[in-house]
Amino acid sequence: MNYSITETSRLTGITKYTLRYYEKEKLIPKVKRDSKGYRVYTKQDIEWLTFLLNIRQTGMSINKIKQFSQMRFKAETISIRRKMLLEHKENIIEQEKKIQKSMAAVEAKIARYDRYTQLQTEQKNLNRY
Repeated sequence: MNYSITETSRLTGITKYTLRYYEKEKLIPKVKRDSKGYRVYTKQDIEWLTFLLNIRQTGMSINKIKQFSQMRFKAETISIRRKMLLEHKENIIEQEKKIQKSMAAVEAKIARYDRYTQLQTEQKNLNRY
């Protein structure tokens, strides 16, 4: 199945401008064109873009993504790409730990506010009698 740039943008959540930028920066391979010169994306392109989004959202730099992307079709680079992903996975794990710590702090503060609100409500109820 083939997709236009508009459909690809809708499916991936990546703007048309960013899709063109990714192509220019060689983060994605040269996109095929139809007889009118319009970009035509394949299912494999959509899957690759989705993968790029995932690693980008977890903090991989554009330079690292570019390096990774340029090795995509070279079987001899699989061990290098694997190592890059393992290192990135470690970074994600560290991010998760930090987020969990921050989440615990936020939850503790919310619980404190809930206790305060509950005490105020109870105090108001006691004053009624």
